[in-house]
This record gives sequence, C-alpha cells and structure tokens, in this order.
Amino acid sequence: MLQTTSRGEQMETVELSRQQSARMADLPEDYRVVGAERRTPLVRKPSGQIIRIKQNGRMTAATTVARRRLAAVARQRIASNEGDA
Repeated sequence: MLQTTSRGEQMETVELSRQQSARMADLPEDYRVVGAERRTPLVRKPSGQIIRIKQNGRMTAATTVARRRLAAVARQRIASNEGDA
C-alpha cells in the first residue's frame, strides 16, 4: 500500500510476518530500513550492503533490481533537493 508523507513523498507500507517483526526488533541501531520489495523489508547495514528480511525472518542479500531501484530513488531525492536550493 502506498501512502504519502507530510513532505509529499510516497511511502510503501508493508505488513510484516511475526518472524520479520522479531528480526526487525533485534536489528542493531545502526541498521536502517530503506525500502520494501514485495512485502519484504530492505535494510542497509553499516557497511552499505542492502539486505532483505524474508517472511521467515532470515536475512539475505537484496536482489539487483531492488538495489537499482533504491539507487534511483536516492538520485531522484538528491536532484529534487538540489532543485529546492
């Protein structure tokens, strides 16, 4: 489901499984949720690696498509912020 934030950005909400919720609760503070792909949260490790938290709570490397999509969103945000300046 897509929702719009107060800044006008779109955000996808994802319903997590119990295992995903438990894994998310156990993540260190320096891990950041950066997106979602087909009901799977995408998390950036401090090293910069993007990982997925699967329905069963296991962490795996993100797909190439997911990494490219996140990079495209980041470039779009940078370009948007430069236009606001």
